[in-house]
Amino acid sequence: MAQSNEEIKVGVVVAISAALFLGALIFVGGVNVFRKQKAQYTTYFKFAGGLEPGSVVRFGGLKVGVVKTAALDPGDNTRVRMTVEVDHNIPIRTNSKARISSLGFLGENYLEISAGTRDAALLPAGSEIPSVEIVQISDVFNNVNNITVNATKLVNDLDDRVLSLSDNANLLIHNLNGVVSPENKDHFSSVLANSDDMLKESRPHLEKTITNLEAASGKVAPTIDNVNGTIGRADKLTGHLDEVIEENRQQLHDTLVRLQASLADAQKMINNLDDTLGSNRENLDETLENIRVSSENLKELTDTLKQRPYSLIRIKSEKDRVPPTGK
Repeated sequence: MAQSNEEIKVGVVVAISAALFLGALIFVGGVNVFRKQKAQYTTYFKFAGGLEPGSVVRFGGLKVGVVKTAALDPGDNTRVRMTVEVDHNIPIRTNSKARISSLGFLGENYLEISAGTRDAALLPAGSEIPSVEIVQISDVFNNVNNITVNATKLVNDLDDRVLSLSDNANLLIHNLNGVVSPENKDHFSSVLANSDDMLKESRPHLEKTITNLEAASGKVAPTIDNVNGTIGRADKLTGHLDEVIEENRQQLHDTLVRLQASLADAQKMINNLDDTLGSNRENLDETLENIRVSSENLKELTDTLKQRPYSLIRIKSEKDRVPPTGK
């Protein structure tokens, strides 16, 4: 009886030892006996964001695994190669993305895997999950600092330009004040008044000159029309010359003779036209001289009327009175 008790005790001790050994294998050695099946994937990042083996892996915000390894990629030492282990039933798809995220502003970073789209195929275990790089806070601060520096420089440049524009505006206002001063206004008014007087005095002469030129042009126009008609007939005759030259040689000769006569008449008309223009030019000069003399006479008459307006009524001026002399 005592021997059986000893055997029971030994059996209990062996069973407890076996259980402890199995537990050590499971929890210390990592033997996956009672845990769920896992699937491993790889992903790459330029910046690990503090992730290390044991960091949480989430899918759609739910904890689904951990980071198994995190080390420099042997094939490209500019990036970090991470191996993640997740539950085998997690539907990671071909368009899922891996990114480093955190729960809250002060929370620890974790690896987030996006769900992708429903119509995309499932990503086989051992495949690479495409990654999305995060924006580092230091980069944000650097960008903000650069923006601040550039903004300060821009404000300084704007201040300099505003000051320059202000100086130019003040100078322009000063110059405008000088231009629109009362003395310059009076001078401008005087110049305009003199210009108006000159135009009024010259307008009759100019109008008469233009009238004479128009009359001369009217005489020239018929002559030019006759010359153009003669030239047109000559061109037409020349165009048909090849067809007629063999059949009507004598008639062609006569026509050429008449054409020469017509050209001679045209030359005479042109010479007459030149003579007419020459004679009209002298008449124009004489007319302008008469206008000038008439203007001077009219001016003298006006001055006389201003000084002695009674000269329009009296035939001759009165003699100066002689004071009486005593006997």
